[in-house]
Amino acid sequence: MTGEREGGSHLRLIYTGRQEPGSKELRAEQPQKRQLAFPYPEESTVFLVYIETMGRDEFAKFVGEVLPRWIFDVRVVPRLDTIASSRLAAFHIFQKAKAAYVDLFGRLGINSYRSADSNPAVWGNAVTELLRESDRKGPYIFLFDDESLFRVADNLLPDVIKPAIGKAARFASIGGGDREVPSAI
Repeated sequence: MTGEREGGSHLRLIYTGRQEPGSKELRAEQPQKRQLAFPYPEESTVFLVYIETMGRDEFAKFVGEVLPRWIFDVRVVPRLDTIASSRLAAFHIFQKAKAAYVDLFGRLGINSYRSADSNPAVWGNAVTELLRESDRKGPYIFLFDDESLFRVADNLLPDVIKPAIGKAARFASIGGGDREVPSAI
């Protein structure tokens, strides 16, 4: 069972110290419904996020906990109102996390998921070059709204961008299909 304290979760005793009148036994507390945080992010952590399964509040909390240094938007139409109440609010979330936001498809002129350029093997090389030219490290978030592209990226992207991030890179996929979004990342 977990409890909250400054700095995160910790183990604690499971008794309340309260007794029922006439009882000699201590009552156990009800378990709290809370998921423990992932043991990262380290600067080499890459999160692939299918945002269709994540609400606005979840997204803001996720960014606030992960504190990414890069957010790559891998969407043909990067509607920021789907991840925040407005475009301005989304950029406030990015700024608060000190993250560099990159509209990747806009930057590369990709306007269709059917284009060969939308394949992660192609745009992954552009990401690798961008990361190599910068001294900014991670964690990294890649945002997707196309489940097919999300799944392809989940398979291909680790091999494509590891040279820029390093061999110790960790990849985590969040959302998509039958996958469940962790509640407190």
